[in-house]
Amino acid sequence: MRRSVVVASVLALVGCGGLRDMFTAHTDAVAVVGGRELPAGRVAELFVRSRGLAIQSDVMTRFAHLWVNYVLLADRILAGDSLIDSVAVLAANWPAVHQILIGRFHDQIVGQRATLDSARLDSAYVAGEFRLIRHILIRADTGMSSSQIEAKRRQAERLRTEAAGGAWERANQSNEDPNAKAQSGTVGVIGRGETVQPFDDAAFALGPGQVAPVTATPFGFHVIHRPGLSHVREQFRRGVEQRLVARLDSTYLAELPKRLHLKVRSSAAATVREVARDPMEARQSRRVLASFDGGRFTAGDLARWFDLLPAQAAQQIPTATDDDLKSFVQALARNAMLLAETHTAGVQLTSEEFGRLRGDVSMQVFELKTALRLDSLAAADTAAGRSRRELAAARVDAYLGRIAEEPQSLVPVPAPLADHLRERVAWRVYPAGLQRAFDLARAQRAALDSAAGRVAPEGRR
Repeated sequence: MRRSVVVASVLALVGCGGLRDMFTAHTDAVAVVGGRELPAGRVAELFVRSRGLAIQSDVMTRFAHLWVNYVLLADRILAGDSLIDSVAVLAANWPAVHQILIGRFHDQIVGQRATLDSARLDSAYVAGEFRLIRHILIRADTGMSSSQIEAKRRQAERLRTEAAGGAWERANQSNEDPNAKAQSGTVGVIGRGETVQPFDDAAFALGPGQVAPVTATPFGFHVIHRPGLSHVREQFRRGVEQRLVARLDSTYLAELPKRLHLKVRSSAAATVREVARDPMEARQSRRVLASFDGGRFTAGDLARWFDLLPAQAAQQIPTATDDDLKSFVQALARNAMLLAETHTAGVQLTSEEFGRLRGDVSMQVFELKTALRLDSLAAADTAAGRSRRELAAARVDAYLGRIAEEPQSLVPVPAPLADHLRERVAWRVYPAGLQRAFDLARAQRAALDSAAGRVAPEGRR
């Protein structure tokens, strides 16, 4: 069940350290997890001695979030949590879960309606709205002389005579369209108006089994054939079913926002730009970008999508128009609506699918445990009375030291798993602390470079 607005607001404030931030600048701490701090001085030290970490604010920000993720992960593992319970598995694999559920829902509502039995297939062929067409192309263009073009036309005429006489496969050996030639000249199932007009007119004038007169287009001369259904039955079935699925998809997706009363907030464009500037900070945001019957799409949801979107999508956001960004929100909200539809329809993962996803998470956790050396805690550590929190912090600090020396050894916590870990524990990354670490690192690096009589490399100044 959804929590009340009041409870959710209080948890959001406390969980992200909001109340404390009102009164504290946090210049000495870059980040905090459950009362443990990542000191600005420690971050500066690691960056100054690193052979691969550039002293840049964005790199330090990512480094701070790595620390948060590792501490949260180490806490859970040292507490005996395997992180392969159903809640963790579903949260850590949400992109795959969405894809599986929506795919199955799609098959239920669209795939079955687009399946053609024998009678419907016969009717579709006779109706002729979609046609499976073959062609043989003899290329000709305006760069050729008139005599060359005429020679090409005569070649096409000879091939047409051969094809019309029943020797299509032999004629196809001269086909100058390599893709079609490899498939007996097949261009596929086409609809009216999808090819250049001379080709389109010729293809849709053909009866079953007929070969059209040689047809000239900007590509050259075509011998066009409409095979009888008995020769291409399964190929025609697949092509038409794909067309019907696409049509049903388009209709369903067009009607979905209207049926669920999707409303994109007027402030959505501004919020998208804000999220794009700092997706990590926005991940916990509950600010609503769009709402629909039974759900909503928030700034936090958008921030999590940034992990999946192509890099160029984020780069285009600052210059995109408000209308473009609202359309962007609508497209992502449509995925949320589809997921809500799967829940309403009772679509679920199979036990085999869940098992595969659990195996994926188990492997991720194993790799992280190995990287952090959490599976090799010395008995002396626990015998000495060191708390779980102390052990977690020590292992994370040691791992960050190794990353500073060899950044290529980084094993990040996958973003969906990190989001799950952050939901239950108070944490925060502080801009003031990051600035302090950045200033300290630059000053220390400048001092070292000055003492060595060298100019600081670009990115470390």
